Amino acid sequence: MTGKETDPMNMRKHLALSVAAVAVGSGLAFAPLASAAPQSAAASCSYPYVCFYKGSTKTGSFKDVTSGWQNLGGSKGATKMVNTRDDDVVYTHFTNGKTYCSYPNTTTTFNSWVVDKVRISSASSC
Repeated sequence: MTGKETDPMNMRKHLALSVAAVAVGSGLAFAPLASAAPQSAAASCSYPYVCFYKGSTKTGSFKDVTSGWQNLGGSKGATKMVNTRDDDVVYTHFTNGKTYCSYPNTTTTFNSWVVDKVRISSASSC
């Protein structure tokens, strides 16, 4: 081994670059991001609804548990979804064919994928 390979700073830099390459290569950088529902969005989306937003404008809300997909209509391409349901997960479908599962009481931000369908499930976990 040369001194360069055992240098801790060089190893940390190499590891950070490797982790970043794996994340980008696997598509993790573009996946939807879920977080606890913020107060402003939760205030405009009451229980038991799942609401969609384009920016800060609410474009639609859904509450029925279904076995199939519901088209979003005017909410297609929403930038954010708020799930106010306490025990139900929400599946979102994207125009690229991918799907994503959001847990109860979360807000999901859609980065570069275009959401086009929703399915509310009575399951409490994904």
